[in-house]
Amino acid sequence: MAADYPGLLLLSRNEALRAYVDLVLSDRNIPVRHFDLAREGLFWLVDHTPRYILLDEDLDVDPFSVAARIRHVKRLKEVPLAVLISPSERLRTTAEVVRVSSIEKPLTREKLLRFLGLNPEGSLG
Repeated sequence: MAADYPGLLLLSRNEALRAYVDLVLSDRNIPVRHFDLAREGLFWLVDHTPRYILLDEDLDVDPFSVAARIRHVKRLKEVPLAVLISPSERLRTTAEVVRVSSIEKPLTREKLLRFLGLNPEGSLG
């Protein structure tokens, strides 16, 4: 049985993005588990159920195919999942087709907290 993880799973190779997400969520006492490689994150998901999942478009593989694989796991279907994308009609359309939420770059504090369903309360971005 998979253990519940009270935080966010972030799959991204971008060190600055990982540091930014850690910084924003540390203020809310939300832990972040991150992996550079999609495969590592998928293996971690075998034994864990995070509260949220965020995939960066700059993964080592297509983040939309990773999202689709995650969505096929029954216990992960209800976990809020989004792909962080560059502003692009093609990427927005792909997200809609795959039925995954998308967040346009640049990621701001307000966008991240909105995805988590939290009030940004006076966010400066």
